Amino acid sequence: MRPSQLRLTRRDLIKSFGALGFLLTPIGRAMGYVAGGSFVDAPRFVMFFKGGAFYPASMKAATINDLANTPIAALQPHAQDLILFKGMSIHGGEPQSDGYQEEHGAGLLGCVTGNSYKYSKNDSYYAYTDHESIDVTIANHYKTVPALAGLAFASLHIGAGAHSDADNVGLGQRYISYRKREPGDTQYGNAIEPVQDAGQVYDMLMARVQLLCSGASNQPAGDMQQLQAALRRKQSLLDFRLQDIADAKRVFGMDSEHASKLDGLVDGWREVEKGLNAQLAAGGAPVVGGGACPTGLRPTGTGENQLNCDKLTAVHDQLIALTKLAFEWDLTRVVAYTLSGASSGQRWPSAGVNQAHHTLEHSNNVEGLDVMGRFYAEKFAGLLSALKSIDDGQGQTALYNSSVILGMECWSNSSSGHYLRDIPFILAGQGAGKFKTGSIVDAKGRNNNDLLISVQNASGIASNVYGLESLCEGPIV
Repeated sequence: MRPSQLRLTRRDLIKSFGALGFLLTPIGRAMGYVAGGSFVDAPRFVMFFKGGAFYPASMKAATINDLANTPIAALQPHAQDLILFKGMSIHGGEPQSDGYQEEHGAGLLGCVTGNSYKYSKNDSYYAYTDHESIDVTIANHYKTVPALAGLAFASLHIGAGAHSDADNVGLGQRYISYRKREPGDTQYGNAIEPVQDAGQVYDMLMARVQLLCSGASNQPAGDMQQLQAALRRKQSLLDFRLQDIADAKRVFGMDSEHASKLDGLVDGWREVEKGLNAQLAAGGAPVVGGGACPTGLRPTGTGENQLNCDKLTAVHDQLIALTKLAFEWDLTRVVAYTLSGASSGQRWPSAGVNQAHHTLEHSNNVEGLDVMGRFYAEKFAGLLSALKSIDDGQGQTALYNSSVILGMECWSNSSSGHYLRDIPFILAGQGAGKFKTGSIVDAKGRNNNDLLISVQNASGIASNVYGLESLCEGPIV
């Protein structure tokens, strides 16, 4: 069979051969069997929400290469993969609600839905919406794409510190993922709560990864105990994979030269076998590492009801590593990640910030706001580094094949009032070739709806409207 007659993706290889797919990919690509371009019109998407906006006056970089003296200095190494927007608005600068007008709800829900919002009776803080958020829209679209219909998760909803609103103001200030309301839903029944326990996210992902690693198992995805039992029955991972290697030779129709190269990988599998046996002897669950499945510890961090960024930082790092795992194994294409709810109560004691982020805004403590901005920028930079470390082939990284929005809500510098104008949104990644990055764009008052339109277009959704049509001009990049 000629390469032109058989075009496989890395996902095809992983689905067929489990962890061996990682090892087969470079060989198949070199022989011309492995197709590229699987992310065109279907890039990964991450909605990374940080709570209160960066203080606009501090975002004074003249060019994208001049971030060093701003709160987002940590993003300088990624400058050529970014677009920084200045002068962008949410809701046209005024809350779009049929009831109580309040900027925190407008900021969060406007950021992710581009649409109007409501409040629960006379409670001025419990904002909610009947409209989809951008992550859910893209995930639902990908369900209709045959090549992506079998993803383990249509989308992941995770975060750390999402419940840390300073005033305990409620669900509408915490959640960034919303699906359309369905019959039987309660008031907030269409809000998707982020998972803030890294161990729980690990269990969700590893149940699927372990099935890929032990492809002969018929165990259900969520039954960790049975999966462990299946792995114990396969303590010789080398023997278990020999049949897969033979199948690969047959599928590829390999000549003796390439078959010999594949046989040379067997020595590497013996090292994998050692690690697997050691892990099983210790009673731990194996995790993916460099394409194989053994070794690694279950993370224990949780961001539930946590305000202290010194304690949250490790949880963020764990969840970013798990996001990388999910993307490496193509378990999902969409992640919604919440660093903080709106009206944030987070603080960073080790950096000298002992007041809530929201309090810093209303006391016009710009120095403190910039310190908090640095924390969020560092976490966003960690995500970008993780994505850039994933090799998608053809000289492309997962960051290249992603659209990543660093979103935020309103800002303030006084004891009263919040502002929905001049919000410094950031887009990272090239959307599988759709975006030209490495610049600062003056939005000139255009709304974040146009950024959401750009992202949905990159994801294969052909529409010049997202959210309230009156706020849309069309794609901004």
